[in-house]
Amino acid sequence: MSVHAQWLCVIPLLRTTGDDMRTILRMVPLGTLLLLGCSAPTTPAAPAAPPFTPVVDVKQLMTWVIDPAADVVWDSVATIMTEAGTKDIAPHTDEEWAAVRNSAAIVAESGNLLMIEGRARDRDKWMTAARRLAVAANQALKAAEAKNVDSLFAAGGDIYNACAACHQRYASFGP
Repeated sequence: MSVHAQWLCVIPLLRTTGDDMRTILRMVPLGTLLLLGCSAPTTPAAPAAPPFTPVVDVKQLMTWVIDPAADVVWDSVATIMTEAGTKDIAPHTDEEWAAVRNSAAIVAESGNLLMIEGRARDRDKWMTAARRLAVAANQALKAAEAKNVDSLFAAGGDIYNACAACHQRYASFGP
């Protein structure tokens, strides 16, 4: 734009009255808001992946963490029938219930550990199996908190079924 054209834009502003100038000054913030409000929103950057560093592999996680904790849940409720009679096994003390609850929490959180990058075998069926384990173990945790023997027994069966289905698909127990 030439200098002459720039002055032509300014000259009408110089001839305005006080009321006109107030009107113009009132419109400046409104125009600024409209310009900023109409601009495209900025999309936030995707969050960085958490800095997880797995310490053990899947087999070690199963052997050292999940299986011992699951055994506590499975062994906590049972009915044993012999010639001498029937014996019901269940937690009785607060400490016994806490041990079952803690083990169920370990199994539930281990479902999340199985989903960590580097352990997950795929993003589909593996994740579904790991979530199924976490859900079943969470039910055992809730049953232990409620001190509900029947619900704990059922949740133990669900944990077993989740493990068996996953092992059938993914575990290789051969040499």
